[in-house]
Amino acid sequence: MQQKFPHIVSVLAQGFVTEDFFKTLERELPPMVSRAEASRATGGLISAKTLSNNDALHIGPSEKIRIGSKVGYTRESFIAYLRSKLETYALQ
Repeated sequence: MQQKFPHIVSVLAQGFVTEDFFKTLERELPPMVSRAEASRATGGLISAKTLSNNDALHIGPSEKIRIGSKVGYTRESFIAYLRSKLETYALQ
C-alpha cells in the first residue's frame, strides 16, 4: 500500500521536523498567520489548499479569523495543528 504523503514521511524520517523546528516557527511567525504564510513557513509542507480543505472538514487549526476572502490562524493554533498533523503521519 502506497503512503498518502511520502514527502512528509520522508521529512520526518530524516529528522528535519524537530522541536527546534517548532520553536523557530513560534519565534518567527507573527501572532496571526494567513494560509499562504503558513504554507511558506513550512516550506510548502502544508499548502493553503490543504488548510482550506481541513477547515471545511472542521479538522483545521482551532482558532481562525476571516477578513474578507482571507483566512488567518493564531500562531499557537497553527503550530498545534501542524504538530498534530505531523505526529499523525509519524505514527503511520
